[in-house]
Amino acid sequence: MAGRVVPNYVNSFPNTHIQHGFAVSIGSFKNDTNSLWAKYFNYPQTGLTVFYSNIGNNKIFGHQFSSLLFISYNLFNKNVKPYYLKLGIGASYFTTYYDSIKNPRNIDVGSKYMWAFQAFLYKTFLEKEGFNLRAGIGFSHASNGHTQLPNLGINSGLISLSTQFYNKKTTNYQLTKNKHSVNQKKVYSVSLRRGLGFHEYGDEDGPVGGSKRKVHSTSLALGKVYKQHLKLNIGITYRYYEQYYDQIIKNNYSEYIDNPKKSASNVVIYLGAEFLMSHFSIDFQLGVNVYKPFYKQFEKDFPAGNRFHGYEKFKSNFKRAFSSRLGLNLYLINTNKFPKHNIFIGTHIKANAGQADFTEVTLGYSYKIKPHKNYVVSD
Repeated sequence: MAGRVVPNYVNSFPNTHIQHGFAVSIGSFKNDTNSLWAKYFNYPQTGLTVFYSNIGNNKIFGHQFSSLLFISYNLFNKNVKPYYLKLGIGASYFTTYYDSIKNPRNIDVGSKYMWAFQAFLYKTFLEKEGFNLRAGIGFSHASNGHTQLPNLGINSGLISLSTQFYNKKTTNYQLTKNKHSVNQKKVYSVSLRRGLGFHEYGDEDGPVGGSKRKVHSTSLALGKVYKQHLKLNIGITYRYYEQYYDQIIKNNYSEYIDNPKKSASNVVIYLGAEFLMSHFSIDFQLGVNVYKPFYKQFEKDFPAGNRFHGYEKFKSNFKRAFSSRLGLNLYLINTNKFPKHNIFIGTHIKANAGQADFTEVTLGYSYKIKPHKNYVVSD
């Protein structure tokens, strides 16, 4: 792979040369005919990617080593020279990160360990028995989820040339080029989730060296499963920020001091989409903050430009109003079996709109209100 780091800010961003790296992926086609989600997506590829990158400035940014779980979809269900969309999420290790004395200019990589996300589009242009060649273009991102500041994150645009090797003919894996249809059954569920998050108090670029405190979350959601793999949820979340409570007590804010616990709370109404893939799921939520009083003080403590004009005013209102959440869940029981009871653990990044707020680990329980055992996927 080769490309360039995308600057997060205009002034004084460190100089970088061409970024280059390589990746090794080991995976398989999910060609189990009993897997409902795999049939619906025409047997995608899944596996593990190990990724190395020289970011383009060894002194400031160092080297990146990542490990990501991936899923790769045949976009147009073609058997010959197909296009693939490959998505990966995991963790990164950076050899160099922010240090107020030794490396003060690296405000993009704030910690040694960070989240990693990649999205690539590949086109197969040469196929032989046992291997093929592909060209690709994609995006790579790393962030620590606001657990240690600064946290602007590192973003790269990359082009790729890759080879895939198979132990059988490719046609043995690409079972069909036709999209599978699904006999829909109505399935409803109720989910209860407890989360524990960690973060520092501040904006993306600081202050640095603050204490890490917890965010406690409780969520209740009603869900419905579509196409036997896509679970749509509507729910409510209550959060309590230890950082907000600490700031209220320490600074004796008159507007919040009468009831600091209530002022440090947050209530969110959200819509969620969860892609169920056997024991794993990709979980995304977009919510509206119906109650988050202390965020008004947060904006005063960390103003971003002129909040009364143009883009900065829009960005401020957007972050105040909306929250998002993205991560992975691991289910105890295979979701293809549609169990009446299931337990899951998860890890997520929660954001104010698109700006990271905290990193969270969760424990949840799901109860099927209308479980069905006789699901059928037809061609």
